Amino acid sequence: MWRLLLAQLHPDAGGDHELFVFACAVKEEVCGRERPMREPLSRRRRQRTEHFLRAWQDEMNRWVSRNRDAIRNSCTYHSVNPTHKPERSRPDHG
Repeated sequence: MWRLLLAQLHPDAGGDHELFVFACAVKEEVCGRERPMREPLSRRRRQRTEHFLRAWQDEMNRWVSRNRDAIRNSCTYHSVNPTHKPERSRPDHG
């Protein structure tokens, strides 16, 4: 399944580079550098995996929060300053 996932996410196959890098990191954290084990994960490896995923989720939550705050602040700014119009680049028809 890892090979299938990574093959679909690989940039040469039209996949997203960031998702490919993330999937590689998750695979390495879950499986290590050796082949995936058929037996259940050891307690230590399970704890490392849970820690990695928790840290990743915390970072994603912070990222979402910052984006939400930026959008909220932008909406607030534009509702207070309704005449402000952002500059838009105009296509060069020269």
